Amino acid sequence: MQLMRSDYTELTAHGRGYVTDLLKPDRTHDMLEAYGFAVTRSPAGTVSTEDAHREMAAIRADFGLREPYAPLLYRDRDAPLVTEVTRKAGSDHPAFHTGAAQGWHTDGLLEDIGTIRTTLLYCVRPAHGGGRTFLLNAGRVFDELRTEDPEAAEVLLRGTILGRRSTIPGAVREAVGPVFAELGDGHYATRYGEGQVERWYPKDAVEQKSLARALGYFRARRDDPDVRIDLLLQAGQCLIFRNDVLAHGRENFTDDPRCPRLLLRSLHTDAPGRTS
Repeated sequence: MQLMRSDYTELTAHGRGYVTDLLKPDRTHDMLEAYGFAVTRSPAGTVSTEDAHREMAAIRADFGLREPYAPLLYRDRDAPLVTEVTRKAGSDHPAFHTGAAQGWHTDGLLEDIGTIRTTLLYCVRPAHGGGRTFLLNAGRVFDELRTEDPEAAEVLLRGTILGRRSTIPGAVREAVGPVFAELGDGHYATRYGEGQVERWYPKDAVEQKSLARALGYFRARRDDPDVRIDLLLQAGQCLIFRNDVLAHGRENFTDDPRCPRLLLRSLHTDAPGRTS
């Protein structure tokens, strides 16, 4: 998955911003296989929430995805399998009650690395302003780090280097694991993130220095358009991406109270494939 800017100009205006020219259906699978993400569009353009649920089911069927996965964090909270990602007054989810930016992360806070392989984000209503989704080819950055600074890269493979901790009140849980794991096909599974939930566990001062170099390398690279793309979904557009190999984030947004931003999200433990 090279995720080079020259290869995805069909999807964006000037490399970033609005999705303007979506791929034809028969090429969407190729895009997913090559770059780990693709965008589909409703023929109707704008859609209702009910229409969006039906279209997400059709997209899952088209890509051979099984039913949505219930993350461990929500197993005892009676949460729907398709989550409404919108501002909710009183929500205890750290990302669902605010329009503030979200840092880099992968979905599945408590899951083992690579468990949630695919995320679907369906836009019912965009924000009044802002709200772009960022995608980062974290595995490619890591592969380059292994070439330039093997010692720093090795730290990110250690099985107890990164803890991700729930910030939901009453659900104080943490999952500890590596940041990257080799998939055996030249790619890497990732749980890379830098936000409010990460806790780092270097085993000594030497490893602390190596970790600092590794994270500094990622901070220097993650705005590079060769490994990053920003997409602002419009109503009726669905972003499909490989959560196990791409990290993602979101810029801040402002809402129109009469028509607040609404996305639907579903998580899947299988990767999209061709059904015919």
